[in-house]
Amino acid sequence: MPSARKSDLLLLGLNQLVWGAGWSAIKMAQDQMGPVTLNLWSLGISVVALYPFVRGDLARWRASRRTPRECFDYVIMGIVGLAGMTLLYAWGAGRSLAANGALISMSVPILTALIAGIVLGEKLTAGRVASLIIAIAGVLIISDIRWGNLNLFGSYLFPNVLLLAGAACNAVYVVYSKKLLPSSTPRLLLFWGQLLGFAGSLPFVGFERFAVASVAGYRWQTWMSLLFLGVVYFTVTMIVFLRILVRLDAGQIMVSNYLQPVFGVLIAAVLLHESITLGMLGGGLLVVLGTVLATFEDTWRGRVRIAVSLTEE
Repeated sequence: MPSARKSDLLLLGLNQLVWGAGWSAIKMAQDQMGPVTLNLWSLGISVVALYPFVRGDLARWRASRRTPRECFDYVIMGIVGLAGMTLLYAWGAGRSLAANGALISMSVPILTALIAGIVLGEKLTAGRVASLIIAIAGVLIISDIRWGNLNLFGSYLFPNVLLLAGAACNAVYVVYSKKLLPSSTPRLLLFWGQLLGFAGSLPFVGFERFAVASVAGYRWQTWMSLLFLGVVYFTVTMIVFLRILVRLDAGQIMVSNYLQPVFGVLIAAVLLHESITLGMLGGGLLVVLGTVLATFEDTWRGRVRIAVSLTEE
C-alpha cells in the first residue's frame, strides 16, 4: 500500500513551483533557438550533469541482465514518453491558443491515472476521483480560462491534437518510470530517460535552421535559462519526483500538477503586482485540498482500517 510522508506534499509543491518557473526559462531560451534545439540542449546538459553521479550505478546496471521487455520499457519511457512529450508540447503550444493549452494540460493527471490502471494495475479509487474533480475545479477557477476564446477545432484542431498527444506522452513517461523503478535507482533511471530522450529528439533537428555558429551569439540570459532547465528543471526536481514515485502510485502523485497555476498566480502577484481575488484564493485552496487528498488518501484509509480492527477486537 502506498505510504505518503509528511514531507512529500512539501517536496511535490516545491517541484511544481520550479516547473512552473520553467516555462519562463523555456520562453526566454526560445528567443534564440527552436524547440528541438532547446530540447537537445536541456537534455544534453542534464545527461552531463548526471553522469558523474551514476558511473557506479551504470557499472552495476551493465553487469546485470536485462530482458527484452525491460529494454522495450526503457525505450517507451525515454523516446515515446520524454522526447514525445517535450517535442509535441513545444510544437503544439506554438500553434494553438493559450486557452486551449491550459484546458488540454488538465488531462495529464487523468491520463496518468488511466494508463497506470492499464499498465500497473493501479486502482482508480473514489478518493482519487474526488481529488481530481476538486483539483480541476480549483484550476478552472484560478486559471481564468475565457471560454469564448476556446477553439478546439477548425484550424486549431491539429495543434490541439499535438498538445493532447504530448499530455499522453507525459503520462506514459510517469507510468513507465514507475514500472522501471523497482529494478533501478531514481538517478540511473533519470539518466537513461534523458539520454534516450536526447537520442529521440536528435533526428528532428533537421526541421530547424540550426547553425553551430549561432551558439556564439547566445546571450548570457539564454545560457542561464539552459543551465536552469538542464540542471534544476530536468535533473534535480526529477530526482526528487522519482524518489517519491518509488513509494506512491503514479495516478496519486500526478494530481500535484494542478499546483502549477496556483504558484503562477502567486508569483504574478508578487513580481507583477497582479491582484488576487477571493475566487482565486478559493480555487487555490481547492487545488491544495485535492492534492492533499490524493497524496494521503491511502495513508488515512490504512489508519481507519487499523482503528476499526482495534475497535472490533
